[in-house]
Amino acid sequence: MEPIKHALVLTGETLPGFDAANVWPALAAYFRMEPERLKAELLARAPISIKESDDLAKLQKLQDGAAAVGAATDLQSMDGGDNLFVLVDGSPRGPVPHAFVEDRVRSGTWPSNISVAVVGSSNWKPFIEPAARAAPAAPTMPLDQQATVAFSTLSPELATAKPAPAAAPAPEMRMSAAAPAAAPRPPAAAAAPGDLLPEGGIIHAGFWRRFAAYTLDSIIVSVAMLVVFGLLGVATAALIAGDHGGLAALVVFFGYASLIVGMWLYFAKFESGKWQATPGKRVMGIKVTDDRGQRIGFGRATGRFFGKIISGMIMNVGYMMAGFTARKQGLHDMMAGCCVVFREVQPGQPLPTVRPKMPWYGWVLNGLPILGFVIMIASWGFFMNQLINMGSRGMDTSGTQLPDISMSPDASTADSSAVSGTESGVDDQEKAAVRAGLTSVFMDATAAQTEVAGIADGGGDCPAEDRTSNNAWIEAIQLGGISPECTVTVRLSSSSDIPFAARIERIEWTYQGGGTWRCESSMAADLLPFACN
Repeated sequence: MEPIKHALVLTGETLPGFDAANVWPALAAYFRMEPERLKAELLARAPISIKESDDLAKLQKLQDGAAAVGAATDLQSMDGGDNLFVLVDGSPRGPVPHAFVEDRVRSGTWPSNISVAVVGSSNWKPFIEPAARAAPAAPTMPLDQQATVAFSTLSPELATAKPAPAAAPAPEMRMSAAAPAAAPRPPAAAAAPGDLLPEGGIIHAGFWRRFAAYTLDSIIVSVAMLVVFGLLGVATAALIAGDHGGLAALVVFFGYASLIVGMWLYFAKFESGKWQATPGKRVMGIKVTDDRGQRIGFGRATGRFFGKIISGMIMNVGYMMAGFTARKQGLHDMMAGCCVVFREVQPGQPLPTVRPKMPWYGWVLNGLPILGFVIMIASWGFFMNQLINMGSRGMDTSGTQLPDISMSPDASTADSSAVSGTESGVDDQEKAAVRAGLTSVFMDATAAQTEVAGIADGGGDCPAEDRTSNNAWIEAIQLGGISPECTVTVRLSSSSDIPFAARIERIEWTYQGGGTWRCESSMAADLLPFACN
């Protein structure tokens, strides 16, 4: 019999006797997250599933840790239906298991006609249709016989539901009693007029998508700029040759002034126009709105454009804020009261429940400036190396050799037994996304392995420290162990920006000497793209 998969749901509530002001910072520390990040990514969407697994003991351990700091959670079976988004107080929450919504409706916490949408769909509808509530109870399948297994924080033991007699109508009565006199509500998921847009990456475009759009806009503007400055160069040279230097300087001044005006009109007119987006943003499927999702005017778009001067003056931190603020806003967005959202966000329309994937050409556009920067640094490094070699002739660095960190066949065989499971059960699309992300994780870990191997082979003690990484997949890189078996442990992030199957997992390498590492992981083998599987 295959194990039943369960989900741990963070309810967003605190246990009796605990103060919320202390609970959430403590929970953030337990999850190794910043408190603001916990608030924006989890509490703003609670109740929300924070971990899914068929390892029940692992989920119970995570649940006990949350209970210790006062956070209420539910452990629910995923054997009873699809994951759902739920519309609570006009804002999409979740996703949560179908069984969790059932429990809330049974208890009367939520009305039976609360609007829900299956994950991957934008079709909002009542959890129980009005016709279904009015229909007589079906004797063949009482609701209590549905596959629902719940674990609460206050009582973490498995609660096995006992089937009710086939003829008993009580379950149906409880379901309809949750809202006995409520009139059917339209399944609208749009925020009420005048409400601020909800937080979260499903609605707001993140840093890298905006960066790709800006790269494309920069290419368009650069082409126009080359044409303008080419004509200015010809005109200036002709004026100087004709002994009209003062007029030439005036032409150059007006040329630069026209460039600034042109860029201002390019961004302000497009972002306040029908598209609400520059060509670059339109290609990337995003647009500019006010903080309520409405189209902005030319004046606000102008303020946003010149606000970028301040964002750039503080070492571009104003731009980078779009990567970690709750509504993915840069400093200039906040100054102008604007948001950059996905094209699917429309005033008065259902809010999207699925974050659009980054198109392949978006990553290409992101890679162009990064590639240019790498080439520039490499060229500078090569030039400096040539100068050093010219000043210190005879220096021999040919003896330098990096340790071999490749996996031996024996280590690879041992690794198979160290992995928690061989099959993850996730679909091929998510599996491909996890393997792609873990490839970059392995590259980051390789640098730490090279350093640790050098220390161990030199007879030194294993370093013991936690390191941070710029890789969004990595929560921390931990170095430890007892020489010569030093360890490099990568703890993966709990961020919603990475696939669910990889969150709060770990990968550990133990040095075996001679450049060989043994790999262990809490993840299923089919998710790992390297020799650990």
